[in-house]
Order: sequence, then structure tokens, then C-alpha cells
Amino acid sequence: MREKIMEPESGLRVYPEPADVFVAEQVELLRRHLHPLISIDLGQVNAGWSGWVHLLSPVEPVAGYLGDHTDAFHSPLQTTNWLGFAVEDDRYRMVGDIRYFQRATTPDEVPDPWGGFRADLDEHCEDEERSYLAHRETYQREGSLIRLDLDGSLLYGVRTDVPLLDQLGGDPPGGNWEDEDLFPLDVEPGDRFHAGRVWPISPAGNRFHFVASVPGWHYRHQGADSILLFFEPVERLALLTFDWG
Repeated sequence: MREKIMEPESGLRVYPEPADVFVAEQVELLRRHLHPLISIDLGQVNAGWSGWVHLLSPVEPVAGYLGDHTDAFHSPLQTTNWLGFAVEDDRYRMVGDIRYFQRATTPDEVPDPWGGFRADLDEHCEDEERSYLAHRETYQREGSLIRLDLDGSLLYGVRTDVPLLDQLGGDPPGGNWEDEDLFPLDVEPGDRFHAGRVWPISPAGNRFHFVASVPGWHYRHQGADSILLFFEPVERLALLTFDWG
């Protein structure tokens, strides 16, 4: 396990292009809803693994959990606060319905949770898109992740460099993502000295293994307090979940 990785290095690709993250026929569909943050060589985590996986930040939600209101379009790898992909030639294929993302729905398909919701969601997504592009441009110029305000200036007027990854490998950090009501989990009982380990379980019953985590707001203005990435090597599936402080 490694923590607080600040510098780009072999085996990490910061702000990868969507064409290098999503299968060709889904690039334009998915780039509207998902920001690629960092790609990771699986060999950095397990010497027996090969290929690349990608840590992504959904542009929504504006409030609550991702997938909170789109239950009708959920699937085994797309549930509230969880989003998975098939990994094909180092690229992600979404195997469920794009209407898992509420921005891809109509009010007839998914009723608005409050008045003015669509305007709030559009404003949030447009702000985060601008922020993502500003953070990416700053990283490409400076070689470091630097916190920025929505207008692209230094957050609070002070330069603050943040890690590319909070954690790479090892056991996943605990948090409110560990909710068995939202996704199947294999939970190892702990004791008074150690917390038990947790593995998400694939539709075929295989364990996902932890790859890496980072706050979404390291790469743009807002995002989850921790985005956790998992990999299942038998079916070659990638899985994301989100911890909110």
C-alpha cells in the first residue's frame, strides 16, 4: 500500500483523454456524465494483473447519492452510489442504461425531486465541467494538482497542492460507502483492535479488490470526499463507489 502520491510517475496517467478511457462507441455518450481523473496500471497494485483501469468522477449528483432517483434504470453494476464497467482492451464499457444518470432522463421518465431541479442540475454540471477543464489546464502547466475556485483562481487565494491519489493498493479505507443495502458486500468480521475487511461482490459472486482512492474535489471544484476504485480480475470488471463526509 502507498499513500499520498503527489508526483506523476510510471504507471499513472493523470487527466487521461476520454478516448483512452471509454470504448469508442461510448465516448461521446459517457464523457457528458463522467470526468476521467487518473488511469492506473493494474501491475502497480498486483503483480499478477495487467492492463489499465480508470478512476472517474461523475459530474452529478447535485445533492444526495449518484443514482438516487433513477432506480428504474439500475442494473447489477449500477445501483445507488455504485457504478461498474466491463474492461475491454483497457477501456470501460457501460453495460447498463445511460438513464442511470439523471441528466440523461426526461421528467416523464424520472420525476424531479424538487421544483427547479433540472435547472439546478444543469447549473451544477456546467460549473463542474468548467472547473474540471480549469484544473486540468493548471495541472498540465504546473505538473501538480492545485485547488482552484470556480472562477479558476487559487482557492482562498492560497496555492494548495493535493495528492494525485490518497491511497494505492492495500485494503480500502472505511466509510459510509460500506452499505450492504446498496451493493452486495462480503464483510470480514473485525475485532476490538482491527476493523474487518470488505469486498464488493460481482454479479457472478467474485470479489472485487481495492485499487485506489482519492477525493473528487482534488481534480475539480466539487466531488465525493473519497472515490474508491475496485477491480475484479476474473470477469475483468471495474467498480466505483463514493464516500461522502
